[in-house]
Amino acid sequence: MSTDAAAWLAPLPQLRLVPVRHHSPRCAHHLRALMHEFKPTHVLIEGPGELDALLPALQHAQARPPLAAYLHAAMAGPGAAEQDWRCRCYVPFAAFSPEWVALREAARLRSAVRFIDLPYADRLAQAAQLDYFACAPEPLLADEPARRAPDVLAGLIQASGCRDFDEWWDRHYESGNEDASPQAYFAGVLAFSQLLREREQGAGGSGMDAEDVAREAHMAAQVSAALAEGGRCLVVCGGFHVPGIVAGLSAPARPADAKPAIDVGVHLIAYTLQRLERASGYAAGMPMPGYYQGVWQALEQGASQPDAQAWPEMAARTVNSLRARGMPASLPDAAEAVRLAHGLAALRACRGGRAELLEALDSAVFKEHALALRPQPMVQQTGQQTGQQTGQWLLDADDYGQLPPNAPAAPLLVDVQAFCLRHRLPVRPAAPVRKELDIYRSARHRRLSQGLHRLCYLGVPYAQRLAGPDFVAGTGLARVREVWTLGWQVETTVALTEAMCHGSSLEEAAVHLVRERLAQTAHTEPAQRVLEVLVMGLDGIAQQVLDTVQAWMERSHDALALARATGCLALAYEARHALGGVGLARLLPLLRRCFAQACLRLPWLGEGDASQQAQALDALADLHGMVCRHAPWADAGLFHDACAALHEAGADSTPARVRGATAGILSMAGRWQIAQTDAALRAMLGLAQVDAAAMGEYLQGFLRVAKGWLLSHPPLLRLLSDGIAHWPEDAFLAGLPALRLAFAQLTRAELRQLAGRLAGLSGAATPPAATTLGQVHLPSDEALAHSRALAAQVSRLLQPWGLS
Repeated sequence: MSTDAAAWLAPLPQLRLVPVRHHSPRCAHHLRALMHEFKPTHVLIEGPGELDALLPALQHAQARPPLAAYLHAAMAGPGAAEQDWRCRCYVPFAAFSPEWVALREAARLRSAVRFIDLPYADRLAQAAQLDYFACAPEPLLADEPARRAPDVLAGLIQASGCRDFDEWWDRHYESGNEDASPQAYFAGVLAFSQLLREREQGAGGSGMDAEDVAREAHMAAQVSAALAEGGRCLVVCGGFHVPGIVAGLSAPARPADAKPAIDVGVHLIAYTLQRLERASGYAAGMPMPGYYQGVWQALEQGASQPDAQAWPEMAARTVNSLRARGMPASLPDAAEAVRLAHGLAALRACRGGRAELLEALDSAVFKEHALALRPQPMVQQTGQQTGQQTGQWLLDADDYGQLPPNAPAAPLLVDVQAFCLRHRLPVRPAAPVRKELDIYRSARHRRLSQGLHRLCYLGVPYAQRLAGPDFVAGTGLARVREVWTLGWQVETTVALTEAMCHGSSLEEAAVHLVRERLAQTAHTEPAQRVLEVLVMGLDGIAQQVLDTVQAWMERSHDALALARATGCLALAYEARHALGGVGLARLLPLLRRCFAQACLRLPWLGEGDASQQAQALDALADLHGMVCRHAPWADAGLFHDACAALHEAGADSTPARVRGATAGILSMAGRWQIAQTDAALRAMLGLAQVDAAAMGEYLQGFLRVAKGWLLSHPPLLRLLSDGIAHWPEDAFLAGLPALRLAFAQLTRAELRQLAGRLAGLSGAATPPAATTLGQVHLPSDEALAHSRALAAQVSRLLQPWGLS
């Protein structure tokens, strides 16, 4: 070990700094050996200070990784009018994480432990971080070396002949470092980290990041405080930060900054190796953690070459996984993969690692399915992410870690467990149970349904609705009972803890999520939130939702969106008593206003592409249905005036389907006399030479809303029949597909009724009624025998020609 490295790693006799890469089994292995040798009285670990609250749980004998610390906080938005941002982050621990090994060894040595990185609250106080911690799928606090100095990494990777940074790291610091002592190993890690740091600090870099400077100053202050207590201190941190911490030890103490008034919640959750996988979004650690789990187990057993020792079990597990998926694979394939991996390592004159096993599995096991069954390379030589996982990595175990009994339970988890116990629902992992709820007649069942809907809304895997009315989607409304299947899982506990970023009770979390989605849809279509509030029984937020809907409605010019909003509000109004909704007294006047706004914008309903025409027809049919059933909010006169204006706009601005639907509505309502309907149909029939398909599309819209009315007016049927019969052949063939779609809307009984009407108009015999089995004439036995003999004779005649 060089003198410079010794100065950085042991700047004081009573201090050791250990540079690590997150989730590196080799770093963890050498760290444990170093702790045995140094026997520190204080172990200081890079991690947010809030994690100190989890130390009893993290060091409990029954805690089993993978686990993750989950931190969450509410922050005021950047603007004065912005709603609170719910921020969160994860700090994962695997069995092979150096931080986890430091925690466990410190417990064995009875060393004092603390996390010394900048608290999460301080990071949130920097406005630039809010967007990441509030919006990223799984935000993390740790860095990855591959994100720093990409030009330096590219040169190292190219010079070594590796394909990406992870392979380069494996070659130099994992599988290629069996013989190094802990001191020599960490000196090498520090040399690499220092190279990246010098590049960022030098002319070719952008300079040290302000957050890195603040973090290193805070960690140095924490180390100085621990040294002042006496004893031996060991610091576990990213290698990039070692020089900054050492420099901070000799810097004058700075006055403590004012702490931000941010309440941060911290909880321990069970985690999986799959979530550690970089392809799933984790970008601060080793790829394919299932592989390194196997390597770590081999290290635990004292293997001199842990990668090679772990290969047979991994190859066999991969083969078993393929066979479970119905794909051809065998144990001889696994043995051949291990042999190939050893051959590749010998050919490359290196200790084999992950790259060699992957290539061997491709050749011997995955074969032609390699691209679909293993992940694509995740980084280029610059270390930037280039692709996503194309198939589940078969080496990864997907078991959850185990929480210790003293792990603090999240308030939301406690609230949901209390809710389940009140309603005698399962709160422990077991087989799913079936539950039927009479939500219309039982207030208790209605409250239970509201709670289950809240859990579903939060995305908690506990309850699944199998049947019953779906008011939000508008389906199954004729059903009177809900049928649920309920089952508590490990994922249920994890999801409830993670949902703590929304609130500490089930109602509070659901209310916040509604508000969050309301803000996202405030300028589009927020009316659906009314139905969500209703089915979840969130009375306290009803007025805010209605205010948002009203503000959107007043400024919206989208006729289709207004019509859909009217349908949502109408469904909420009609279901309000059945679902026990309160706080919706303003719903009827708001519904009247929304219906009127939709009618005022109706002349522009036809604008849009072909996909929107079907939605426009549905919207017209919904509004027409409200008028037909004399809904208290539906202004029939205003609606019919709008339909007339929409039809009169002409074919240039209104699609034929929409014009046909308005014609059917006006005819049914009596706003048009038969002569007006006759004239409209004649005008469309006259377009046969210009646009024959337009008549079929017009008829599609007409039959969508008024097929019963048309069938009851034979003169109009005669007009259509005669008009189409006189079309030229080419016009008929051009319009036939659209006509078929139009008449496909009729049921079998309606088609028979139409055929009878047309036959009666033409003087032909009425089609016979359906025959019964007794009326069918069956052939005699003599006729059947004659038929068989004739078929045999024909077969003999065709046989010489090969046609029998």
